[in-house]
Amino acid sequence: MNVQEFQNKLKEVQEIARQHGNALNAAEIRQVFEECDLDKSQLLGVLKYLTSQGILIEGLETAGEEAKEPEHKKIPLTAEEEAYLKNYLEELPVVDEVDADSVFEALAAGDQRALQTLTSYYMKTAADMAVEMNIEEMQLADLIQEANLCLIQTLGTAGDECRDEKWLLSEMRKGIQLVLEEQTQRKFEDDSLVARVEKLESAVRELNDGEDEKNAFTIDELAIILDMKVDEIRDILRLTGDDN
Repeated sequence: MNVQEFQNKLKEVQEIARQHGNALNAAEIRQVFEECDLDKSQLLGVLKYLTSQGILIEGLETAGEEAKEPEHKKIPLTAEEEAYLKNYLEELPVVDEVDADSVFEALAAGDQRALQTLTSYYMKTAADMAVEMNIEEMQLADLIQEANLCLIQTLGTAGDECRDEKWLLSEMRKGIQLVLEEQTQRKFEDDSLVARVEKLESAVRELNDGEDEKNAFTIDELAIILDMKVDEIRDILRLTGDDN
């Protein structure tokens, strides 16, 4: 199963959850992923991802309890990240204290200087928010860049309505959270695909173990035995350096 097919499975199970009041039971999840041949750790990864999306998993015991842990758990900064953050904050432009309410009013009136002022003024806040929401799946430098992008995009959507700091921080947090969810899902899919490749590679090696080159299984035969497409097997063998 390729990444696109796996993504489709995730979307399918999320749609089932929406139809059942954002809840699922273990049997429904296993049914959707029945053809994926997931092992226990991979299934647990699916459960953790679903719970991170606010979906209640019913009928789970040990695995279910473990899956309830937050997917985007904050982790401490590394020494390298601490050094990066220190340098980054030192290089931020010095901005005098401003009357935020007045500047937001100017922004609503279409004053581009207000947009620039608010962007500069809240860049440190964006960095602080990135540190607060720091996760293992993403580098702090990248997360700070995404937080700054959320800041700029949020201010750009303010329109002519008079906004305030509470609105800005709330929208920024929503934007960053979306980035984290996308990053976490991408890493989860990548890890699952890697695990599947390793498993299939092992199966190929075992099937050909002890066979001389003349009698070894052909790719066409492996495709039938492993119930895979020929092209997928070729891709796996190419990745593992066994494509000769």
